[in-house]
Amino acid sequence: MSKLPRGNPWRADFEAPGPHVEIEKNNGIVFESRNFRDPVDQEDEDDEFTSYRYYESHKILGKLYRAIDEQAIFNEIQNRSAAHGASSRSTVIEELWQYVESKVRGFQWKDQMEWAWDIRDV
Repeated sequence: MSKLPRGNPWRADFEAPGPHVEIEKNNGIVFESRNFRDPVDQEDEDDEFTSYRYYESHKILGKLYRAIDEQAIFNEIQNRSAAHGASSRSTVIEELWQYVESKVRGFQWKDQMEWAWDIRDV
């Protein structure tokens, strides 16, 4: 394993896991900064999670990613839902849960809930 090359700590902005990630702007990638900690140095702290830095991609995927207005999409979904008389609770989740319940009917799974919560927390 020690002979494997180190992974690149830089990712394009459209690969970020969420909006909470700080994106390096148009000035290009700055390899030295005051608050930057090398992900290789952080491996000992928590080997399960890799810390990446994200840059603003000027290629087509980056442009398409930034052109998406998530708030407008969510508002449109809510408006369509309200127009069709749907309740505030998600009908998709209700349908999914009904499907799951129909598939597990006959299985004794409720006594495994605590174990499942433990697995999820890990």
